[in-house]
This record gives sequence, structure tokens and C-alpha cells, in this order.
Amino acid sequence: MSVGSDLSHSEFKLIMNIEYVKNHKYFAQVTGSIEKHAVEELTHLGAEVLNEASRGVRFTCDKETLYKIVYTSRLLQRVLAPLISFQCHSEKYLYNQAFQNVDWTGLIKLEQNFSIITNVSNSHISNSLYAGQVLKDAICDQFKAKYGRRPDFKPKDGDIVFSLYINDNWATISLDISGVSMHKRGYRTKSNIAPLQETIAAAIIKLTGWNGEKPFLDIMCGSGTLLAEALMLYSRIPAGYLRSDEHIQNMPDYDDTLWKRVKHEADSQIRELPKGLITGSDIDKESVEITKANLQKLPFGDRIEVVEVDFRSLPLKSNVIVVCNPPYGRRLNTKSDNLSVLYNELGDFLKQKCPKSEGYILIGKLGLIPELRLRAHWKKTLMNGDIETKLVKIVIK
Repeated sequence: MSVGSDLSHSEFKLIMNIEYVKNHKYFAQVTGSIEKHAVEELTHLGAEVLNEASRGVRFTCDKETLYKIVYTSRLLQRVLAPLISFQCHSEKYLYNQAFQNVDWTGLIKLEQNFSIITNVSNSHISNSLYAGQVLKDAICDQFKAKYGRRPDFKPKDGDIVFSLYINDNWATISLDISGVSMHKRGYRTKSNIAPLQETIAAAIIKLTGWNGEKPFLDIMCGSGTLLAEALMLYSRIPAGYLRSDEHIQNMPDYDDTLWKRVKHEADSQIRELPKGLITGSDIDKESVEITKANLQKLPFGDRIEVVEVDFRSLPLKSNVIVVCNPPYGRRLNTKSDNLSVLYNELGDFLKQKCPKSEGYILIGKLGLIPELRLRAHWKKTLMNGDIETKLVKIVIK
């Protein structure tokens, strides 16, 4: 639905009865440990942050800024647009509120399918699966009452995705604007074991402060996530550049003209990557091939040289930024003795072959930090999935 066209009375009534349309307030879901960085990003993009929550940020903004956030944010997982919120102490009340006070037939087409992501905590309704089933029933029953049939339901990845969040007996039903987790940039056609999530890779690069003034080097590139995120940052490629637009078009107040203008303005800022500014390597041939395939999906990805080589055999690299995510055993079945040797040699590489440089190493076991045998300038906690890791900064003089 485009607000640029004439609205019928029913369409106008649907839009004006929706919570986020009335107050312009939204909720951004983020990976734990990067909330404050998400606050900084949202503020930079023009939003007003209302408050920071665990794994999320509440904010307000106009529609143009919202579209810019959805298209360009590198740190957010999802952006939710609340449809309705209410005190909720029972499954029956949840059903009645959803059935009576949201026009689902105006939000979903019969030929579409939908999914519900449910999260419940500290409430009378304690079962997330059952709460989601209650909401699904309310939606389907409203359709059956009006049309005698209902749209299909998918457990995940529906054409339209809704969020049901109940905390302290307060329920919020929202539309997931992007419809998929925003960490899915679209460049990862292949991956190897334990790939680094894109939003965490973006957070790592943000923490390094890298701005393209020095060469960027990943000596254990895996499937190339750090390289891809460095490319997107330097070349100003929007995080949503390869994502489909189909989900945002499900917003009842979607403005196609404005969305296309926001995308065009962001895309017009894309700049060329100088050859040699970003390079990568890995000892594993398959990882190098996967990285190259992933980078080819992005503009200027062919300007990143990726070679199959043991980092210990790399030549001298002066005045560079070295960023890497070496194995730490919890997902890769690596023997701890070999890890100690690996980290010893990684520290030696930084000290002996990277003068006047900075190293940023993501380490999943605190006991491995001393194995670098270099003083940590600082350590920052980052959650890589369910694993608490430390990003360690090393300054080499």
C-alpha cells in the first residue's frame, strides 16, 4: 500500500488505528553486548533514542529516517513496528485483543503466508509456543469470519513476519519491517564451520576505528565476513544493498516513492575500493574459495586479494590494521595444545612482522589471551552467538 495514492476509507482507518503510525515509536533488536553501539548508530542515522534495553533499543523517528535505518544499519538485527500493546494476564485476553483490535485482513493478503516470532518472560503466559498459537488462531479466525478461508501459516520466514513479545504481563504485537534478520546481507552464498555473524563483524570493525587510512588485513579470513563488512563500510555500500524489498512493502503506510528515494540517495554514496586496501588470507583452500565467491556478490569485491597461505609465511606488513577471528576450539574441535601454539605464533607474527600496526583479535577463551604473549591495550566483550568472546586490541610499536 502506498500512501502516495488515494486511500479508501477502510485503508485510512486501518493505518490510523496502528500504534506506530500514531506515535512513530519503534524497537530495534540487537545482539547482546552491542546495545550501546546500536544507540550510537541509530543516533547517527537521525533517530531519537528513547531508552536502551537488553538486546534492544527503543527509538522514534520520521518515516524517511526509518527507511534509512532499515536500509543502511550495520548493527541491528530486526526493526519492529508495534501494531498494538496492552496489559495481558491470560491467553483468552490475548486472543480477544488480537481478534478484535487489529485488522489482520488489511495487513495480510489471502494469497500470502505469515510467521510469528514469540518471546515471553516474567508473565502469566509462560509458554512462547502456545502464545504464538493463540495469536495465530486469532488472525486465522478473523479471516475465516470474513472470507470463509485463511492465509497459510509458516513456522518461519513467512511473506509477512509478526513479533509477539510479552514481558511482565505487557504484550506488544509488532510487524517485523525487514521480515528477515538484518544480519543477512545477501553476500554469503557459502560458509564454512562457525562463520562470524555479520553484525558482530561490523561491530568489530567499528571498535577498531578503521576508516581506510591504513591497509586492512584478515590473516584467517574463514568465509570472508570481516573482509566483506570492511568493504561495505569503506565503499559505503548499504547493509541492505542485496536484500529484497518485499517485506518493507507490507507496511500498511508504505511509501514506495520515499523508499526508492532513500535507497537512491544511499546508493549514490557508494565509492570505489582502492586495490590493495583490503586483503585476506587463510591456510585452508576451501575457505579462500568461499571468501572469493562471497566477495564477488558485492561491488568491488574483486578488488580484494585473498590468498591461500599460512599467516606465518606472510611477508612484513608495516603500519596495517590486522583483524582476525582465529579458532578457539568450542565450535571447531581444535585441541587446546595446538591452540596454545597457534596463539603463541600469532603473537610472534604481530610482534615480528607487523611493526607500527594494530592487531584486533577475537578470542573465545579467556585463557588464550596470555598465549599471545603481548600486552592487551584493551579488551571488549562481544557475544558471538551464544559464546562470550573478547575482542583484544594489541598495539605494536
